[in-house]
Amino acid sequence: MERENSTFGFIEELKEPLIGKEENLEPLGRSSEDSSSGWVSQVIRAPTRKDFETEKNKSISIDLVGERKELIIHVDENLEPQSECCIYRVPRALRKKNKEAYTPTAISIGPLHHGKDKFADMEKQKIRYIIEFDKRIRPEKWQQLANFIEKNEKRIRNSYEENSKLEKPEFITMILYDAVFIIELFFRWCSTKKSDDFLIDRACLANAVRLDLQLLENQLPFFVLDGLHKLASPYLDPENDDRSFIALSCEFFRHCKAGEEINDKAEDILHFTHLSRYFKTRKYPKKSPEPEEEKRDLPCAAKLQGSAVQGDLPCAAKLQGSGVQFKGIIEEASLLEINFKERKWLGIPCLKVAELQIPRIEVDDCAESVMRNLMALEQCHYPRETIVCNYVDFMDTLINTDEDVDKLAEAGIISNSLGESARIAKMFNDLCLEITLDGSNYAGTIEKLKNHYVDSWNHAKATLKRTYFSNLWKGTGTVAALLLLVFNLIQAIWSIISAFS
Repeated sequence: MERENSTFGFIEELKEPLIGKEENLEPLGRSSEDSSSGWVSQVIRAPTRKDFETEKNKSISIDLVGERKELIIHVDENLEPQSECCIYRVPRALRKKNKEAYTPTAISIGPLHHGKDKFADMEKQKIRYIIEFDKRIRPEKWQQLANFIEKNEKRIRNSYEENSKLEKPEFITMILYDAVFIIELFFRWCSTKKSDDFLIDRACLANAVRLDLQLLENQLPFFVLDGLHKLASPYLDPENDDRSFIALSCEFFRHCKAGEEINDKAEDILHFTHLSRYFKTRKYPKKSPEPEEEKRDLPCAAKLQGSAVQGDLPCAAKLQGSGVQFKGIIEEASLLEINFKERKWLGIPCLKVAELQIPRIEVDDCAESVMRNLMALEQCHYPRETIVCNYVDFMDTLINTDEDVDKLAEAGIISNSLGESARIAKMFNDLCLEITLDGSNYAGTIEKLKNHYVDSWNHAKATLKRTYFSNLWKGTGTVAALLLLVFNLIQAIWSIISAFS
């Protein structure tokens, strides 16, 4: 195979010694300190007094101010994210709240955490996967994969908010190896022919890799993975080459059941973090039937005012004290679809049953990290569509203490895999710190709940029910006592009537 003037030739030179001997399985592609790229920012020192020409009246020459401005703002430096940008550094204010939730622990994907020593062992596993991948791919197919990345290099670089300092060969090598590792991992995970692979068989390691692949800073653009998969899939698993990469991704991240047909388009997905958000929100109606939905179209000041209303909502324990019943929705619905319904009991208008329906959510060791990264994505990429943030804020309002968590768990809304209810309460209470909301998706629901809570008649009915009808035996005893009272009253009235007749 010819390698003259070929980017793939450079990649082959890096790959061959690594896959030739087992002892050479070392971490790949250290970041180069120097770069010929025009995107590299310069180190600019602050201007000193000597840098400026002062006149007798102590004024500063405007010409020199202009020169300093042009020097500080380098014309070749990328000062603003490109339109393709979708992978971000988590804002400092959010990272300070829980650094571990945004930082990969097992594997580095993409340029933002590339070359760190703690990922050296996993870099060797990448090479092991690439060796197996190489056995099923012909040399000309490798060239096609490399050419695809080289052709889309600018678009890939523009997908990251932070400019990579890696030179072109190193950058393409990193993207190619990371992408091939993910494709091989997904094929092994979803293959009907299960093989012994400690990366998959060790549940703790597999879960750590799965979580790291959902972190906002640890992403590859989805179009890269999907494009390479389309080129390579016929050679990887001939029996299942018709499965799309989005279907493999959904099965790996458990967004669907094994073998379930996925008709969603890969073009709609930005990366794996966005994939999680997409499947949590895709069934959520864009236009809610709630009467105050039009608040989304109001100016920012009005939206903020509507969002502030949510803070006045009583917690779950208080709402239950006013007669609100909670119900967990297990059916396949959007995680965000929260509804408040009031229905007449036995057709009696004054006896209404109030029910707050919330989809069931499983809270495990990974839940906080996944939710934080979804919220960080919205803060950076969807600042006008913070629907996941609004959901978490609503849950935060319902949950103040472990008592609120217990009530939601009893109703089947929260599946507690953490053990202590206090941990879940603290998690929800901390999630929305430093989060900016764009109005509230649940303004109508909140208003209905507040109106129900302030009605004293609802509290009286709830107290009556809690005191005399809290269980079957109390209810039976209460009904029996009422019947006995009615019979005695009838007997007394009949006696009086008989006496005067």
